[in-house]
Amino acid sequence: MKMKKTDPATARPAGEISSGRLRAIAVLVREFEREVLGKLIEGNSMGKDLAPGARRRLLEEDAAGLSLENCARCGSCKARCPVYEITKNEAFSPRGRLMLLKGLAEGRISPAGGLLKRISACLLCGRCDVSCPVGIRPTEFIYRGREALRKLDTGRLMLRTALRMGLRQPAFGLGAARFLFLRGQSDGGKWNEFVKKVFPADIAFPTRLPSPRPSFMPGRSRQTGVIGPRKPSGRVAVFAGCVANYLVPETGEALVSMLVSMGYEVVMPRGEVCCGMPLRGLGLAREAERFAAKNIELFGKLNVEAVVTPCPTCADMIKNRYAELTGGGIEKAMDSTEFFLRKLEGKVAGGGPEPDGHSDGGKQRLIWHEPCHLRYGLGFNAGPVLALLDIERPVEAGCCGLGARLTDAETSEELLSGRVIAYKDAARVVTACPGCRMQLERGGIKTAHILEIIEERFFPETIPAPRD
Repeated sequence: MKMKKTDPATARPAGEISSGRLRAIAVLVREFEREVLGKLIEGNSMGKDLAPGARRRLLEEDAAGLSLENCARCGSCKARCPVYEITKNEAFSPRGRLMLLKGLAEGRISPAGGLLKRISACLLCGRCDVSCPVGIRPTEFIYRGREALRKLDTGRLMLRTALRMGLRQPAFGLGAARFLFLRGQSDGGKWNEFVKKVFPADIAFPTRLPSPRPSFMPGRSRQTGVIGPRKPSGRVAVFAGCVANYLVPETGEALVSMLVSMGYEVVMPRGEVCCGMPLRGLGLAREAERFAAKNIELFGKLNVEAVVTPCPTCADMIKNRYAELTGGGIEKAMDSTEFFLRKLEGKVAGGGPEPDGHSDGGKQRLIWHEPCHLRYGLGFNAGPVLALLDIERPVEAGCCGLGARLTDAETSEELLSGRVIAYKDAARVVTACPGCRMQLERGGIKTAHILEIIEERFFPETIPAPRD
């Protein structure tokens, strides 16, 4: 009979921790928590406390069955956090934020301006989600924290109201933004300055003016919402997304034109609404849930090969993040980059369309900007498609800061400045995210969506999407 090896000093099985050591570890953890909660929260009280229901919500398990209690406090999440990298402040790390939210939920700390600052600075990029050895998704609890603090965050009241109203009717909302911008231009910018005081983070003044009407939505048949050849070889649905549809029309036009050229029947259901990411990021979870239910109703049961979207943030939201809101998502959702990679790899290998030789890929330097939600949310490795298109992939994949544009403009600007320096030698910076593209253009960077590069190389004579 084999006997367990014992440690002579403790007379216990090797590797087993004594109850005294466990108590000592627990004391150290509590002292660490007190230091974090006591020293790292700055700012005045917000004047009110959270409702009991909001506290309970913070402590509930997420869709994966994990809660704040499961955090091992190992700090693995800090290594990938772009905000911690620039602040070097524990309370701005994912681990620190989870500890702050736990303290808030348990009543050990009260809502304060410093707490709101730290929760608002999170980019919701998902880098910490993939680095947690326990499997916790810190961003899900950040969403809950913003929801809990929403009513006390009066500084963004007008911004939330504008988004809540504008995203219900994006054409009207963005048309209003266009009007405000043009009004400001006509009076020397005085009106712009007034609006910026009401709406933080210059949301009303994008780098590109909103299109007077959607880009590729008018290409649909008014009766059926379907376009394509008479004898299609396949059927896909397109989830347009607000940014690609209204602010970067060339992206949507490239997507639909290539799909039609490949012989696909393209379905674009009428009634599509925003994916809900901006709403949920500002703590408007109920509104985001209603949007999610609407999109699932429209796209969830379609008989299509895939639901393709030109925005990885939309793809991550409707495929993965809807689980926290509704219990399930749109399983066939896919970012357009991944969709076209699958198709092009097969065609090139089989002697299909080759690069036309007229693009500037071989003459000018194209650098890849990795969207956080493409890599960390969807888990897509862009390496093969970049090799196919001769696009340079930097060793360091830095965040552009878009995720904090509405909640912490200072952090957003600092991260954008880093990208401006990193991409200073690029002729064009190529990305798969329309939002990242707009953020980079704010820094004066010349950009292109990867769909446009794919169209240049492999579809030089695409079939234009029909217009109404």
